Amino acid sequence: MLLHVKMADLLMELRAKILERGPNGIQDISRTFRNMDVDHSNWLSLKEFGDGLKDFGLSFPESSVEELFSYIDKDGQHGILFDEFLEALRPPMSQTRISIINEAFAKFDKTGDGVITLEDLKGVYSVKHHPKYLNGEMTEDQILRTFLDVFDQGVKDGTVTKEEFTNYYSGVGAYIDTDEEFVKMMKTAWEI
Repeated sequence: MLLHVKMADLLMELRAKILERGPNGIQDISRTFRNMDVDHSNWLSLKEFGDGLKDFGLSFPESSVEELFSYIDKDGQHGILFDEFLEALRPPMSQTRISIINEAFAKFDKTGDGVITLEDLKGVYSVKHHPKYLNGEMTEDQILRTFLDVFDQGVKDGTVTKEEFTNYYSGVGAYIDTDEEFVKMMKTAWEI
């Protein structure tokens, strides 16, 4: 029991250090770790995990890095899957928050294929009043792409997965105290 409490405390410390960087902290460390995965295996070795933390500017004693690694490696495969890593980092979210995030994602994922693309956004997100559209500086596609890039993690490929969308709002939600405030913010932002 004491070990579990220690591990939970270490994980909370890691999460807090990441969230100190603001709402995009989880996205930023995700990007760092995806870049460390040079063989594109979608999992991190202990060395990659430790190097990723250092590259991100986080300092933990080596023993704590090893303990965190083992704790996050839920399946015991001696590697952390990106999903395991991101799930461990996300602040716990209530079902209320998850539901409103899912509702917002579904509003934009018009094709229902699990990703939001430029085509999904057209007709749902209007750029007609955007200053850069009005003055001719940017096209509709450029503005929509810039919008998608806010949520897009890793390689900016012009698509946003549900995981990327959820990670973004998990970080944002860490700064909003109550579910009621979070739901209000989501409803206002996404007109749902």
